[in-house]
Amino acid sequence: MNHHHQQIPSGLRIQKARTTLILDHPFFGTLLFRLGARPSRAVATMATDGISMFYNPEFVETLNAAELIGVLAHEVMHPALQHHTRRGDRNQVRWNMACDYAINPMLLDAGLTLPKDVLIDDRFRGMSAERIYNLIEEEKNQEGSSEQAESKPGGEAGASEDKAPQSYPNAREPQTPSTPGGVGQVLDARTPVGEEGPSVSEQSREWQIAVEQAESVARLAGKMPGGAVRTLEAAQSARVDWRELLRRAWSETTPADYSWMRPNRRHVWCGLYLPGITSEGVGEIAVAVDCSGSISARQLGLFEAEIRSILAGQRPKLVHVLYFDAAVQKVEMYQAGEPISLVPVGGGGTNFRPCFDWLRERGIVPQTLVLLTDLCGTFPIESPPYPVIWASTENRRAPFGQVVSMEAA
Repeated sequence: MNHHHQQIPSGLRIQKARTTLILDHPFFGTLLFRLGARPSRAVATMATDGISMFYNPEFVETLNAAELIGVLAHEVMHPALQHHTRRGDRNQVRWNMACDYAINPMLLDAGLTLPKDVLIDDRFRGMSAERIYNLIEEEKNQEGSSEQAESKPGGEAGASEDKAPQSYPNAREPQTPSTPGGVGQVLDARTPVGEEGPSVSEQSREWQIAVEQAESVARLAGKMPGGAVRTLEAAQSARVDWRELLRRAWSETTPADYSWMRPNRRHVWCGLYLPGITSEGVGEIAVAVDCSGSISARQLGLFEAEIRSILAGQRPKLVHVLYFDAAVQKVEMYQAGEPISLVPVGGGGTNFRPCFDWLRERGIVPQTLVLLTDLCGTFPIESPPYPVIWASTENRRAPFGQVVSMEAA
């Protein structure tokens, strides 16, 4: 460990960088106290699992003081944004890329220095890692190749940079379970063995508390970076599973004893649809799918699986599936118990009105209308006399109904 050009052991350089970070950037500095630094030649650069920060002493030598401070802040933001507990079944290499794209612009905005060639792309600024992951995946599928990797100038695949883009697709596919992916990476949170150590959800909660504490420290010092606030908010909303939100919204629209299918006849003449009381299965459900091209096959598949699972529990009499862009292009009808499958058609602009018109013209008052869309289109002037849920792939508002954000799907 003592053959360094600086003649200062890397462990001491890290200690010094921690102190500077506390004084100049208290938000990142306070968080860094949660990670114990551990030298390890098994990692190419640095890696964290939310408990330890592993660093390769040779990598630390390649960084100047300002870059080392930036890289430490980078590492601690992985667990601060819960990247170590949120990967799920996503590809590890691509997840690491997405997490870096989420972190790096925020660090530069905060005035920190990063090594050259780290992953930076302005269009990902302020987005959650899940959202970035989906965008990267869609681009990869469209390109069918790793052009993204070839289009950037490369260094020595991860020697002198925190994360060299070209080290991802080919150079550092996971070789061992302990050091997957590229460089400066995030490892999954350690699951406790037997009774040892905190559970993943406890680790997640601990980091949440740590972030709140670091925020108050930084605010008192008048040094809370604005970009960090936005990135933390995006991560927070991505952590709430849209499936849970969809089910919650859905259950609110179908109370056990009420059915919108049987309007109380006495009030219909004055345009009031008051629910009639009925207790057996749900009446009719409408599902509308936006075919204007903004919804990925992955999102469509996830949405279809979730809707199927909800309907299996409810067994509505009929499910109307409408495919629309600027007009309703195709309609399918499913009887009770038939599993629905969604195959979009069309592909023009987006207008939501024809869906509502189609139902109204046929006198259908569904128990619930669920629309899968990016919420970019023309809305009806008036809200309809039944509950509407917008499963939205973008973070937008709707003039009525309930929006369930599928941004992270």
